[in-house]
Amino acid sequence: MSIHKTKSGNYQVRWRVDGRLQAKNCDRKFDAEKFEASQKVKTKADYQDQKVESVPSLTFNEFSELWIRDYGMVHKTEGSLVHDRQMIRDYLSPAWGNWSLTDVAKRDVAQLQAALVREKRLSSKTINMIVGLVHKMFKTATEWDYLRANTAGGIPPLRLPEKEYRFWTFEERDRFLSWARANDPTLYFIVAVAVNTGMRPGEVQGLLRDCVDLDRRFIIVKRSYCRKTHKLNEYTKGKKIRWVPMNNLVHQLLKEKSLISSKDQVLPADYDHFVVRQFRPAQDKSGVSPICFHDLRHTFASHLAMSGISAFDIQKVLGHASIDTTMRYMHLAPEHLAGLTDVLLPKNASKLISM
Repeated sequence: MSIHKTKSGNYQVRWRVDGRLQAKNCDRKFDAEKFEASQKVKTKADYQDQKVESVPSLTFNEFSELWIRDYGMVHKTEGSLVHDRQMIRDYLSPAWGNWSLTDVAKRDVAQLQAALVREKRLSSKTINMIVGLVHKMFKTATEWDYLRANTAGGIPPLRLPEKEYRFWTFEERDRFLSWARANDPTLYFIVAVAVNTGMRPGEVQGLLRDCVDLDRRFIIVKRSYCRKTHKLNEYTKGKKIRWVPMNNLVHQLLKEKSLISSKDQVLPADYDHFVVRQFRPAQDKSGVSPICFHDLRHTFASHLAMSGISAFDIQKVLGHASIDTTMRYMHLAPEHLAGLTDVLLPKNASKLISM
């Protein structure tokens, strides 16, 4: 398709249909370009309709198997794929398993979202993950020409309430470590490393000796243990390598592991026993607030923020892809802002207050 200026000063749009030349004259170039654009859109839509009609119809279950094999197993981690399979098995297949893929309309996706909300069994975050998976699968279906459009597009996610992270105060951290050091040295070792490095639970469990640089006092975080697949992955959650500095406590603890093999696990082999079975009872015995093991990462981040460390530096040591994620940790300790507005008071504030 092309535009040509004629000898008479008009603009002619030319294109072919089944090999035969077609033409349309326009007085202005603007009109010719507008007509050309409309013809291109029409031609593209006709072509897509022909492609969709030429693809054999699949049921939702059949497409799910193709998506897992040709997309999920290529682009997703094993742990993430386990989660996707569970959501397809438990929520999507029961709803549309034997339906033709082209029969699943936007209204059906919205009804599934509403039904999950009414059941009140799942959190809003989990429901958003389910609908998000449908969106991703149908987006892939359009790219593979099984669908004309993503029928899951445009469905708004549920609004999530702001989450208040749990963490220990400085005093609680020190009290727990003092108790654990006297009563459970192995648990002390695990918690002391976690709360002083901010590493994720899987990163702590996946720490090998070759990633402990005692000379430069850095931990190289490049592996993560996946509890769903029970495998040690050669990558972290963000697929990036980062360096976490050791303070004196962590350095002294890890020096005890200096003679083990480079591929040996730094943490005890029965790590799960201490984290799952020993950690919570030890909190009760030491008299600190109950938290889960991942909350040690929140504790680490909030303590850095309260100590005046910048959000940029905290982002780097935690391995966040976005500074927005880090900023949530900067508000974990509102009491740290106490007295901030006192600078606004006039010098004779005491007299004004007493009046």
